[in-house]
Amino acid sequence: MRLRVPFDALYWSWRVAAALVQRLPARLVYGGAVAGGEFAYLVWRRRREITKSNFAVVLGRPPKDPEVARVSRRAFRNFGKYLTEIMRFPSMGRAELRDLVTIDPVSFTHLQAARDKGRGIIFVSAHFGNFELGGARIAQEIPLTVVADELENTRLMDFLVANREHKNVVILPPEGATRRVLAALRRNEMVGFMMDLGPRAHELANVEATFFGVRTAFPTVAAALARVSGAPIIVAAVTRDRDNSFNGVALPPIFVERTKHASADLERATQAIVHALESLMRPDPDQWYIFRPMWPAPPDAAA
Repeated sequence: MRLRVPFDALYWSWRVAAALVQRLPARLVYGGAVAGGEFAYLVWRRRREITKSNFAVVLGRPPKDPEVARVSRRAFRNFGKYLTEIMRFPSMGRAELRDLVTIDPVSFTHLQAARDKGRGIIFVSAHFGNFELGGARIAQEIPLTVVADELENTRLMDFLVANREHKNVVILPPEGATRRVLAALRRNEMVGFMMDLGPRAHELANVEATFFGVRTAFPTVAAALARVSGAPIIVAAVTRDRDNSFNGVALPPIFVERTKHASADLERATQAIVHALESLMRPDPDQWYIFRPMWPAPPDAAA
């Protein structure tokens, strides 16, 4: 019973904040989002230090380097913007979403090449830019089912899931998702997974892959599903522009070879996915919202 009060408070706080965000001018909303992100960076010491440790690896600099602090600070600010956009998300129509998220013709070519195989698409991304808006934008073209962890606050989770279903995006918890995921692929639809799980990856089937020069654990679910189903993997990201519009980029399909050595197949495919994500994230590291340890310990190179 003691957990019920804060959970209810969080749910109603979100609803009230979302109502305000949907009515206030964008300039005011983004100004408040940046201020909120700055405040969080200053007071949330544990997450700040984790973030700096992560970006030290990404930038190849010591955690105390000023540039590491600057990028970490901008990541908190960008995350504040992301939260307000998710609050505004339910009120966005199809036309507004299309105007907000631009997908270049080459990326559409990659998506079409993958879909032409007729086995569905395994869509892989990270907590970067605005992956929610990007998923909803691409779901206008191809229905998308995303496998994601549930929030502890089930009432808020149900509310957020319902908002996404209106945008042709279905959210499934990992437990019991296999049948519906395979059914979506048989319909030649997309199934989405997030790769940057940090410690959570150890709770799932995983392999180590080199990411920004340092090895760490990544889930093998996307590679395993591609190996079994024959569906190609598309690695994609949605990057924020200065005017808070977005560019969606989808890389060429990755096909997972099925040999007699399953573990080697999964390791090879997962490494290919991770290298593709790295290439998308490297130009704009401050758009990566990685507030949990991504690597098992600060490596010597970043000490």
